[in-house]
Amino acid sequence: MLADPRQSVAVILNPDWVRTGAPEVDAHIENFPLLEAGCRILGVTPLAVGDCKLQTSAAHTGQVFQMIPLDGQLLWKDERFVQRMVQDDFRFLYLAGAWLEEDVLMTALEGAARGYDIRLLSDLSAARREAERRPMFDRLVLHGMLVTTVRQTLLEWAVCLGDHGLIGEIRQLLK
Repeated sequence: MLADPRQSVAVILNPDWVRTGAPEVDAHIENFPLLEAGCRILGVTPLAVGDCKLQTSAAHTGQVFQMIPLDGQLLWKDERFVQRMVQDDFRFLYLAGAWLEEDVLMTALEGAARGYDIRLLSDLSAARREAERRPMFDRLVLHGMLVTTVRQTLLEWAVCLGDHGLIGEIRQLLK
């Protein structure tokens, strides 16, 4: 099933992990600006939760990410966040960030329990311990959650909208 970007939200937990020197940084750093550019084209506002600093986008066009200064494990305890999810009629929750086997896992499980269709952006997620990465993905899949990438997500959103112009823009972005 294709996810509708109008009913989707991307939540990046603890985005400052990129500055920590984690081994995944080099492999994932190109995907933050890709997600940012795709969200700008498709009208999706991604949320950055946890310790994060406001920055200019890679394209120097201003920040796309909305900053929410909350502990990633307490996201579902924050009434403002929960109300936003309900008010904006979000159905698809795309999760990524750090730490995969801790904050991302707890947020995903609680979101699924609340009835959201959870999708994990694997190419924007860092595990504190690399050995726990694969078992973490297996556990999410057992709970019916999908593992995907930024590139797959952006194309899926564009195809769902059925706008040939948007599909072309996303294809160009993904080259």
